[in-house]
Amino acid sequence: MAKEREAVDNLLDALVWMRRKAKKHEPVDALIDELVKMRRKAKKKVAKKKAGVAKKKAGKKRKKKRTKR
Repeated sequence: MAKEREAVDNLLDALVWMRRKAKKHEPVDALIDELVKMRRKAKKKVAKKKAGVAKKKAGKKRKKKRTKR
């Protein structure tokens, strides 16, 4: 099954296409650069959040009390 594309990917593809067709590339280049930076920050933030959740889950497993038999 193919991975579903995000809206940002579609937008970046459209901007790259616009850049190829544009006579002056600077405004489109700046927009593409900013979008790529924002996307990287968002991915890092999500990865960091997932890592924090994984650590919390692992910590909960370790803190489980043992009962005497």
